[in-house]
Amino acid sequence: MAKKVTVYDIAKALDISPSTVSRVLNNSSLISEEKRELILRTAEEMHYEKRSIKKQKGRAIITIRLFLPRAKFSYIHLFYDVAELLEGVQQGFGETRVNIITSLNDGDLSLFDSKKLGDIDGCIFAFTKPSEQMEELLEDRGVPFLMLNRSNPEHNYVLVDNLSGMDKLVGAMYEKRKADLKPCFIGFSQLPSVSALREQGVVEACQRRHVPFDPQVDVIMVDSLTELNSKVIPALKERSYNAVLCFNDLMAVSLYQAALHQNWQVPHRFSLCGFDNSPMLQLMDQRIDTIEFSLRRLGMEAGLWLSSRIIDRSQAPIQKALEGTYIVGETI
Repeated sequence: MAKKVTVYDIAKALDISPSTVSRVLNNSSLISEEKRELILRTAEEMHYEKRSIKKQKGRAIITIRLFLPRAKFSYIHLFYDVAELLEGVQQGFGETRVNIITSLNDGDLSLFDSKKLGDIDGCIFAFTKPSEQMEELLEDRGVPFLMLNRSNPEHNYVLVDNLSGMDKLVGAMYEKRKADLKPCFIGFSQLPSVSALREQGVVEACQRRHVPFDPQVDVIMVDSLTELNSKVIPALKERSYNAVLCFNDLMAVSLYQAALHQNWQVPHRFSLCGFDNSPMLQLMDQRIDTIEFSLRRLGMEAGLWLSSRIIDRSQAPIQKALEGTYIVGETI
C-alpha cells in the first residue's frame, strides 16, 4: 500500500513550513492568494487526501485549552487577572457549557495525548505565542486557535491597540507641556514584540505633533526593573527628559519609587505614564496615568470567535485590535 502524502511531504516539496501548508489545507484566509494556489495545486498533484477529523457535534461541553506564559520573572503575573479573562471566555460562549483547561506554554506537546482530558476543541494563547511545532500539531488536527495580545499576520488574534493607546498618552503629555515636551520611552527587552509596538506608538505620536524624538537615543531598553536605577535615572539627569512613557504600569510604579529616592516630585520633575491599568496601581498614593484594556473583553472576543468556529463551522478569521481607554491620573 502506497504511503499517504502528508503536509510535511508537501512542505518539503515546496521548501516552506508545514504550518503554512496546514493553514491553507484548513481553509485559512490569512495566506496570500498566490501561495494558497501553489500549495493547493501541489497537494492535488501529489494526491494528498485530507485526514478526516471526528467531531462530536452533539457534545454538551466544549473543551478549550488556555495557554499562559511561563514567566521568567515572578512580577510578570502582576500584569493581569486570569479570573477576569476566564469570565470573558465563558461569556463569549454564551449558553454553551465550556470546560477551560489552563496550561503553561512550555512547549510540552504531550498535553494533547492524555485521554483523561478528552478532545480539545480549541486553544487560546494569552500573552504568549505557540511554537512552530505546536502550530503544526494544532493545524494538522484541525484545532482552531488564536492569540490574545500577541499578533502574527498569518494567525488569528485579538489584542489591545498599542499604537492608539500610546498616542493618547503622548497627546496628554503634549497638552500639558506643549512645545517644551521632551519625552523618552522605557522599553522592556523580555517582551520584545509588545515593547516594539508601544515604542512605535510613541514614535508615530511624536511625529504627528512635531515633537523631537530619536529612537536611537530616546528609547531606553531595560532587561529588568533593577536597571531603572542604573540606566534610566542617569539618562533623566543627563538628557533632561521631562516626560517618561513606560512599557507598562509595573515599570512606571518602579520608576516612580526610584524618583522619590532622588527627591524628585512627579509630575513636577517629569510627567510619567504606564500602560495596562494593572490592579497594582490601586496601591499607589498617587494615581499613575495609564491605558486600560479589558481582559474580560479580550476573553469574550476569543470565546465568540471560537464558538463560531467550533459550533457554527465558520471559517471567518479574526485579527482585531481593541481600543484602550485612557485612565486619567495625577502624574502627567
